[in-house]
Amino acid sequence: MGSLLFPPSGGTLDPPSSPNQTEVALAVSEDFEPRQTVDEIENEDMPVNDVGNGSGGRPCVGMQFATDDDALGFYKDYAERMGFGIRKESAKRSRPDEPISRRYLVCYKAAYRRKAERAKKGIYESEDGCPARMAIHLKDGVWIIKQFFDEHNHEMVSSPKKSRKLRKLSTHNKQHALPCARESTDQNSSARCVLSNIAPQQYRERSRRKRESNISRECITVMQRFLDTAALDDRFYHSIELDEDGVCRSFFWADGRARTMYENFSDVVVFDVSYKTRQFCLPFAPFTGVNHHGQSVLFGCAFLADEQEETFVWLFERWLFCMGGKAPGAIITDHDPIIINAIQRVFPNTRHRFCIWHMSLHEDEHLHPLRSSYNPNFDEHYYRWVKSKTIEEAEAAWVTLKEKYKWEYEGPLTDKQCNEMKSWRWLESMYEKRYNWIDAYLKDIFFAGLRSSQWNEGINSFFDGYVNSLTPLHQFVEQYWKAVQCRCDLEENEDLWTMRSKPNFQGLHPLEFHVAKVYTRKIFTNFQLEFKEASFHCSHDGVNVSDGVTTYDVSYEVDDKVDTHTVQCEPSKCQFRCTCGKFETAGILCKHILYIMKQCYRWKSIPEHYILARWTLAHKQRSDNTGSAPINTSKEIEVTPLEAWNLRKALNEVYEKAIKHRALYNATAVALQDLVKQLDSIG
Repeated sequence: MGSLLFPPSGGTLDPPSSPNQTEVALAVSEDFEPRQTVDEIENEDMPVNDVGNGSGGRPCVGMQFATDDDALGFYKDYAERMGFGIRKESAKRSRPDEPISRRYLVCYKAAYRRKAERAKKGIYESEDGCPARMAIHLKDGVWIIKQFFDEHNHEMVSSPKKSRKLRKLSTHNKQHALPCARESTDQNSSARCVLSNIAPQQYRERSRRKRESNISRECITVMQRFLDTAALDDRFYHSIELDEDGVCRSFFWADGRARTMYENFSDVVVFDVSYKTRQFCLPFAPFTGVNHHGQSVLFGCAFLADEQEETFVWLFERWLFCMGGKAPGAIITDHDPIIINAIQRVFPNTRHRFCIWHMSLHEDEHLHPLRSSYNPNFDEHYYRWVKSKTIEEAEAAWVTLKEKYKWEYEGPLTDKQCNEMKSWRWLESMYEKRYNWIDAYLKDIFFAGLRSSQWNEGINSFFDGYVNSLTPLHQFVEQYWKAVQCRCDLEENEDLWTMRSKPNFQGLHPLEFHVAKVYTRKIFTNFQLEFKEASFHCSHDGVNVSDGVTTYDVSYEVDDKVDTHTVQCEPSKCQFRCTCGKFETAGILCKHILYIMKQCYRWKSIPEHYILARWTLAHKQRSDNTGSAPINTSKEIEVTPLEAWNLRKALNEVYEKAIKHRALYNATAVALQDLVKQLDSIG
């Protein structure tokens, strides 16, 4: 499949530092195969455009170029001005051993030739079967436009800047979309390194002594950068914590974009302090979340002097003030008593979940004595408790675990018995905190599908390639903005592809068609996985009806393993509830409910209250951003997501221009007042 091509953007990206990154920067593929050896173009009856000599940079039949790259660049420039993307479709040779003599360039919405292969891989496409194309032919050492058709059957994007985003990322590009750091102070360090864990004790002591003499100088540079940013971004916020001598201890900042994103996606926040800078041993404390594409978004960052409770309280209070006093719906952190106490003090109404990855580390550390004495039986009963489907099952499994493996020893204890008692003290303390980490007790809380702070799209992915553990503080802040801008570009790319592309449907069921219209393409892909499993791997039995509630036992079977969950339905109220809790925790209907909707009730659409606005493109354009509220999917909404997206981008461009000069500001203010009056008159 040919890669989408687009005109040069003006050089905002630094030169790539590896061949792979060159591929990312250019996104140009020479994946063309030779076709038949008959000179087809000479015999074609090609339409001739009446464009004269191509004045104004418009291609026309007969125009000549020294090389095929010149012709390609000319067509790319034209495509950018007109607002569409292009890609190479094919190339041909007169003979297999001769150079390419014909090239075909098509609109990015032209139909792909290898549909079977594309469908097999589940590739999203943006084809509308657009006929726009240009063919160039090598003759007597000169490349000539032999065919040019400029009629498109789709809407153009609203600006040249957006047309540059209309390129398709290859599989490699998707995995390496974040470019490497261009300004790393340690040229020998790995460009893939982000932030390291705690350094050895002797290094920490040496770094602490160095910090005492250098951190103030670093912080002065950082604060100056913050002041410069605040002059350009009126929503930029920063706060500094000083010690009794006036020396900077900690500082926190959040740019305007971070605050806006939090307004839209405040339902779940991940807070992780497992990264440090080696130069000053400062814990790096980012607040991250999940946007409507399942990508990580940043809600603010901090460098902390230490990891004491009062330091975390200061940070949480500053962050809460920055976000207008709006506490997160849920927060995921490490199982750290200091962080737990700070969260209880500042966010008393926020549901707190322990990171499952950190919990597994604690299990390995504290349960080793019991496992060495009683395995494999101990693990079987332990995970029966941890993985219980309901609270009732979990409580019963806990009682069984205690009865079987907790012994009351008498007399002097051996070392082995002492270690077992220590394990049980830790285990009982975790039982007291079961509402913070066992799934059965958390199935009524929305976490956007997250269970860990170490998720693939987390902080590692966000800053990967921009900073590492040796990056000085002032350069870290500079690189921060580059990482944020890169993430902003990735989000805009996904917005655009969601609006301009069509999904590959697995079947012809109306439920799939309905959801494809409202979800972003990434979330729709997740939905398709559940829908596929509902269609091919689920069955039910044990139907029970009581007080208007119908109960089904839905089994999911794959590889001779059967997992059964109970689905309760009230069809008259369009209410469904499954013991797996996927919708409540991830915001997407589970395979068990989809199976009942499809097989038992033959529904053709998903009820509106099961389509969460936060997973839709329209969520960012809604004036009432209320976290995970359902979205209205009726046809009464006249403004399409594409129109809303274009309007928002246009208004942002007006804002950026207006604040550069007083005359521009005054003209914009007058125009906006007239526009508001006109809108009010319309109603």
